[in-house]
Amino acid sequence: MSVLATDIKWRKSAVVTDTSANGGRKSQTEVIHGAKHNLFPRITDAERLAGVTRYRKEYWSNENLSEDAAYDVIVFFEFPSNAGDRFYMTLGTHVDIQSEISGDGNALWVGCGTLNAALSGSETEIDVLMEYDDFEFIPGAKLHIADKFSTGQTIDSGVAIGDSVQYSGGTWYKIAVDTDITYPKGIYVGNDVVLTETGASNEEFLTIQDVFEDEDIGDGDGSDTNPPLTTLANNANGIMVEDGYRPVIKATCGSTERTVNVAADGSCSGYCDAGELNMTTGVWTVDINWTTAPDNVMDILATYYEYPWSYVSTVATVKLESGQSVANAFATANTYVAGCIDSGDILAIITDWAENSSSGTYDETTYPVTAPNVCEEETWTIEFTNATQFKVTGSILGQVATGDISTDVTVTNPNNGEDYFFLDKDGWAGTWANLDYVTFKTHPAAVPLWLKEVVPAAAAAAERNLLVLGSYNE
Repeated sequence: MSVLATDIKWRKSAVVTDTSANGGRKSQTEVIHGAKHNLFPRITDAERLAGVTRYRKEYWSNENLSEDAAYDVIVFFEFPSNAGDRFYMTLGTHVDIQSEISGDGNALWVGCGTLNAALSGSETEIDVLMEYDDFEFIPGAKLHIADKFSTGQTIDSGVAIGDSVQYSGGTWYKIAVDTDITYPKGIYVGNDVVLTETGASNEEFLTIQDVFEDEDIGDGDGSDTNPPLTTLANNANGIMVEDGYRPVIKATCGSTERTVNVAADGSCSGYCDAGELNMTTGVWTVDINWTTAPDNVMDILATYYEYPWSYVSTVATVKLESGQSVANAFATANTYVAGCIDSGDILAIITDWAENSSSGTYDETTYPVTAPNVCEEETWTIEFTNATQFKVTGSILGQVATGDISTDVTVTNPNNGEDYFFLDKDGWAGTWANLDYVTFKTHPAAVPLWLKEVVPAAAAAAERNLLVLGSYNE
């Protein structure tokens, strides 16, 4: 089987507030398509005048009951806000809260803009007019470009922004809420523009410029601990300073590979006592002084990221990965471009299995614990009360059951009628004793997403703002 559109649900986080505790684990509360203020609340006049930044966390949830994986999941904005606010998105974790994400300088916040220069095909850079100059693009992730918008349309007077519509006799009319945007259906996004997919629509997912690996920046001679280093070759937009994207330098010293890490400010640490990189230009202002000299005729290698985007005012120029180019022609009038969150394959998983017993064992290789796609984000403990019996406890849910080694563990989750997990009785072996235990974690088939709404001070009043999220999976 495969994951269908009906298997995909948008779920709110467990805590939905404007406090530092906002977010956390996935809840059972669905974000309903077409419902007003179902994720973000209405902006008050006071907030509009003073300005406000607000966060909400939601989960793209694969709820296929056959436990099929959703492959290569990509989430993106289809359309920028049509009001005076703007929306951003970044990837979270299954447990993080607002205090952890709002001040995280390492998070890359993506968004959506309009195509700023028409494309004829074969381009390796794309100019996108964004609402502000702080939207970012994730290296190696996808860039979504689509012309699924019909402009200059005749809209019936009964249609409001965000309504599902259907085309008939030259006019778009309001219909019942529907996620189908295949022509003649669509969603009205304002200014006589309808999001609708026709036979003439083009849509592409292009890979953004990724990492530069093992670039040769110098050579060892076996005696010099401070060999000269060349400028990082890909430096036009500056070297990325975010955690996980900072440069790593490798050299073979005494036949052993050694590593130097470059910090956000360009300073070096690791197998060295000096070194500094200008992160704006890629120039070494202080060559690395290795703890011992790099070996003779051995390359010194740099792995790093250049920012794959640059701004002139609010126009972002986004570089594509080598070998990538635009395939179709796109006009500016009806084309929107968005940075994506690439999430890989989404299915429930079990991690962090650990056994604590002097003579009891469980064969998790032959009899692996399994969990449904709609399982809870939870840390489980199976604690023995004697040689054969145990209790099942979650770190959040508390004790949910008792059991024994002669019976499979299948405990129903009252929130959705599925099991929390399944543990096969045939996996138990050896001799277990009172207070022995097994621990493991279950993770639901869901993508945790943080959304940020920024309302600048004195923003113009608007009848409605609209948040249009799209997703793709194989």
